[in-house]
Amino acid sequence: MLLNEIELMIKNVEDSKLYAGMLFELERNETIQNHLFPLLGPHSHVQIEVYDPGFSSADIIVLKERGFEVLNIDENCKRQVQRPTMFYMPVPSYCLIGNLLGANWSSSCINQIFLLTNSFRDALTTISPCSLNRETVQRLERIIPFTTEVDIKTSYSEIYTNVFSKFAWHFFDVDPNIDMETSLPVTEIIAYKRNDKEDCSWLDMQRSLEENILEDMQIDISSEIWAQFFGEYRGPRRLRCNSVPPPPGWIKLNIYGIGKAGDQQGRYSGVFQDETGMLLGSYSGTVHVEDNVIAGLEALREGLVKSVEGNTNAQKLIVESDNVILVQYVNGHPEPNEMTMCRLKEIFDLLERIT
Repeated sequence: MLLNEIELMIKNVEDSKLYAGMLFELERNETIQNHLFPLLGPHSHVQIEVYDPGFSSADIIVLKERGFEVLNIDENCKRQVQRPTMFYMPVPSYCLIGNLLGANWSSSCINQIFLLTNSFRDALTTISPCSLNRETVQRLERIIPFTTEVDIKTSYSEIYTNVFSKFAWHFFDVDPNIDMETSLPVTEIIAYKRNDKEDCSWLDMQRSLEENILEDMQIDISSEIWAQFFGEYRGPRRLRCNSVPPPPGWIKLNIYGIGKAGDQQGRYSGVFQDETGMLLGSYSGTVHVEDNVIAGLEALREGLVKSVEGNTNAQKLIVESDNVILVQYVNGHPEPNEMTMCRLKEIFDLLERIT
């Protein structure tokens, strides 16, 4: 299932205007070419290392199967480079940017790195002046005169706009004769320390995400806007494993579907609950398909039929599924095959009948 999710996401990216625009810029933008090609030079072998504290054991296994090297130690971005290296850091913590710059605070190192991350110049206008960010602010102020930023063009109609807006390539050109430690000094350095036993930042992220979603659900939002919202704010897998009750006036439908395997029939089910967690109704059935997505869509179709018939009095309905591919199809991102499209058409017709 995880491999299917990755393949689907790759297809989504390859079909996006953002990706097409980035390829165009790489091929046509002279500023990027003048910085990127001299850095890469004749290097034909590219080693890709990845790390995210949110990776599950399954994530790590799949990433390794796809040829990535997964780091086992959280370096807090204190990686000092020895050869040309690109860092991809979407919406990073400011202190991590400071750590990366600090680890490479010499012309011999910093001229070998280039970053695809959120704009340094924009960061200086939004960064909080707390003590934790003090080193980052100083390093950004000192390195910006030696930095070439090339903005990534995005459209406000595109999904993931919040992640990639003010995204930019960053290239550095510091004179090799400059001693950065003395000519570009950074004082009052605050070391960033992480205590894994006390670090509950992911819980704070989950609470904040849930509160924002519940607050937005109090107002009328179209399905298209919800699709954009969830596309932008999908968090790490472990942030999506706990059930969140709907706000007053909403009914929540949890669906599940699994295709047949061998002699075992495919099955689907659904459960309706109100904001107090009270069970309003449930259903289940069998389906003669092997595809888990189709089985899940049958669960969704059956639930929508019951909602339209008034069995649950669902004037406002939110549907939850752990099948990411199903969620993507319903939100209209990848182009489905003929069988899936047939199921989706009936589902979309039913959705039109629910206010």
